[in-house]
Amino acid sequence: MSDTLQLKQTGRALMEFEVSARQLANQLHRTAESELSALGIVSEELPDELSERRKIVDSALAESRTFRLRHILGDYCWREHGRAALAAFAEIEDELPQEDLSSGSVKIDENPDFEPPAYWATSRFHRTEGGWDGHARMGEIHGEIVHKQYVAKIFPGDIYANRRAVASKAPRKDYSAILEIGVSSGHYTVALSDIFPDAQIHGVDPSLRMLEQAARVGNARGSEWKLKVATGESTGYDDARFDLVTAYAVHHEMPPKAIDAMFHETFRILKPGGDLIFADVPRYADIDKLSAWRFDWLGRHGGEPFWTPSAMLDLATMAQAAGFEIVASEHLQPRQDIYYLIARKPV
Repeated sequence: MSDTLQLKQTGRALMEFEVSARQLANQLHRTAESELSALGIVSEELPDELSERRKIVDSALAESRTFRLRHILGDYCWREHGRAALAAFAEIEDELPQEDLSSGSVKIDENPDFEPPAYWATSRFHRTEGGWDGHARMGEIHGEIVHKQYVAKIFPGDIYANRRAVASKAPRKDYSAILEIGVSSGHYTVALSDIFPDAQIHGVDPSLRMLEQAARVGNARGSEWKLKVATGESTGYDDARFDLVTAYAVHHEMPPKAIDAMFHETFRILKPGGDLIFADVPRYADIDKLSAWRFDWLGRHGGEPFWTPSAMLDLATMAQAAGFEIVASEHLQPRQDIYYLIARKPV
């Protein structure tokens, strides 16, 4: 992993304030939810139907001053964290060395004929200012500032350790050709490269800016990843090309139809006997009803239009429909945390 960008005083203060604001919003959320029990609203008695659950919980919390403050502060955080990161980067941008990514060990196929799917091109995920490609070095802003100096500090646990934990669940250690779907800025790619040092790592992502940041990370390590601008549902690779295809935290940014297409595309490009490892947000069916409401609320307000539709899918059933045999379908920690699916293409 490349070193975290060294921000100047104003940039550090901006990001530290954003972290503190988000942590306070999270605390206010927990406090507001604790008020529900006093109103006789408990998770076990909430309706199974999510739309009915929304009406009950949203209506109850609408009367909570704590939750109204949480909503206001949360809206600020979702709107401003990306702006703060852009401002922090602008303060140091002129001092960064010039770069020629094409001369590095990581290679990027920019795929000039690529046409991004409408669901990706028209969604501003996380409500982050500039989206994925809104700045010439947007990948660096995401990977080194938003991810490392904001997201990693506001989510519980270790977001990087979770990636390694998922990759470590692989049934084999001798894969020769691995494809990662949704490379982003390369955090999961690093885990794959460390755990499978002899494998050739390929990766696709619809954002060239994010792939450029992954290349910075890989070049600093001397890795020889081969990256391409493409999506998981249309990779452009030959049939039976890989013996492992994997994705981490990608599905919740895809509509169900695209997820289904990704399963079928993965089946096509896997060798017979090859493995699939997909990891994403917890399945609503496996967590308590109030937690599912919380994720749904955060998705509705935090720039995640596909979070709930994807979290309600039975990914194991979808994999079977695409032709896979299920090896494992569970969460890293029971009934919480990251869900992962391991499946195999029959020989």
